[in-house]
Amino acid sequence: MDKLFFASEKEWLDARKGYLGASDASIIMGVSKWKTNDGRIKTPYLLWQEKLGLTVLDCDNSATRYGKEMEEPARKRYQEMVGGIFRPDCIINKDYPYAMVSLDGLNIPEDRAVEIKNCKLEDHILAKNGQIPEKYYPQVQMQAMVTGLPEIDYFSFHNDEGIIVTVKRDDEYIKNLDKKLKEFWDCVLNLKEPGLTDDDYIEQDDVWLEKAKRLYEVKQSKKALCEEEKLLEESLKSLSNDFNACSGGFRYTRSVGAGRVDYKSIPELLNVDLRKYTGKPIISWRLKKEK
Repeated sequence: MDKLFFASEKEWLDARKGYLGASDASIIMGVSKWKTNDGRIKTPYLLWQEKLGLTVLDCDNSATRYGKEMEEPARKRYQEMVGGIFRPDCIINKDYPYAMVSLDGLNIPEDRAVEIKNCKLEDHILAKNGQIPEKYYPQVQMQAMVTGLPEIDYFSFHNDEGIIVTVKRDDEYIKNLDKKLKEFWDCVLNLKEPGLTDDDYIEQDDVWLEKAKRLYEVKQSKKALCEEEKLLEESLKSLSNDFNACSGGFRYTRSVGAGRVDYKSIPELLNVDLRKYTGKPIISWRLKKEK
């Protein structure tokens, strides 16, 4: 593993945009329930938008600020319990070029790391029973993956009480985690939207429902008309025998225009990345009725 050093928090935040972090792992694995300040659950789709700079997600609130404030007292308590000095560190690994993990503490010999959580009571009770919440499991496994360590300490800190749960490296889980993270990062690099989840949809009121029903009906009618239009076009072209035709005041005129350019067939463009010449993303909406 290798360390990254940043002169400021802003520099660290900017660097995070070019990597997947350990907290992102829980989102991509579908177990995170972290919410933005407007109440939306942070899904892979929202994370994808954030990485591409298509949206800014405000997650700064009193709970996150409290967690940051309590991180240093919690780290001191952890150090008292295990001995040694632990410092926050950012780690990368050439085997996982898409990943950067921010450790709450790494000791000087670099053979022990800790993930600190200033937990709610329910999560702290889990720690007392030797368990960690499901939402944090991908995070600590990604830390084990990138650092190469055989285990990560999960430190639950609540009302000045600290509980250590040592999480063993799970190579089978890490194999699947690596696959999912690579698939997501490919979506970022190639501007492909990741699949949507139920949490990507916001429940609306009856006014919205009535508009949706009417729009669906209009679209269905339009679809039927388009299909009828296509059949009539084909029939009229056939009856016209490829000639301009007329009858009863109707004129049917045949015209020829230039075809579309097939850029893939141009030898000079075979090794040219045309994506940098594309315009701004085109936003479209589609209405679908659940069965």
